[in-house]
Amino acid sequence: MEVHKHPHHVMRKKKWSEYLLEFLMIFLAVFLGFIAENIREHQVEKRRAKEFARLLVGDLATDTSELNTASYVLNRIIVSGDSLGTLLDDGAKHPVGGKLYYYEYWSGWQWSVISQDATLQQLKASGALRYFNTDVIRKLMDYEQSINVIYLLQNKYEPEKSANWNLVQKVFDQHYFNLLDSMKEAARDSITKTLVPRDPKLIAFLNTDYPLLNYDKANLQEIKNWAFNSSRAYEVTRRDINHAKEKAKELIQLINRRYSLNSRER
Repeated sequence: MEVHKHPHHVMRKKKWSEYLLEFLMIFLAVFLGFIAENIREHQVEKRRAKEFARLLVGDLATDTSELNTASYVLNRIIVSGDSLGTLLDDGAKHPVGGKLYYYEYWSGWQWSVISQDATLQQLKASGALRYFNTDVIRKLMDYEQSINVIYLLQNKYEPEKSANWNLVQKVFDQHYFNLLDSMKEAARDSITKTLVPRDPKLIAFLNTDYPLLNYDKANLQEIKNWAFNSSRAYEVTRRDINHAKEKAKELIQLINRRYSLNSRER
């Protein structure tokens, strides 16, 4: 019986052009994958930037409201400090006690600005600031600096105010401050008050000569000096607050424009 042997398959040697084609196909696949990944990451970063932009606008809106309130309160403190100092001036007539209590009540108020900066601090800590345009980052840093200046001023003046309050307790009777707390128009926890008293109870209070605990000239002179100096210091702080408020508004407008935000999205 005859046995047939299968011939061995002869391996054909590839041409260099075939190797080149395979290389080009692999290179193209890797290159297109790289481009697709970059596009995907760009879309992700763009989406994250818009999400962070909404959060930043929310924080800045909160800050704007806080700065508005602070500006109003500091104005009340400044006007009251000047009025108190004028009443205690050496050449002035005997001041009515009710007015002294009212202006000290407002002049002695301690108020501090607290910025809502959670989103900004998160962006800085995580390195996510890179998602934002250079102009937005620059204005964010500028705004943060303006807030830090306000913090520095507060840290400088508030300890002095606490020291003055110890002197006030020796001269003024707390009972009359409590009476002012009970009046809606006078109470500090309302920011809708007018500078011109309208409440009959408050008007009567201002025209009543409530007694001080003592009339020591040295103490009254110190309170007068502090009232004037405090007003000058708070005027500086108030200018910085208004400046920061304008920067916050500009930032909100810039972020809304750069990232196409609208009120419905926020």
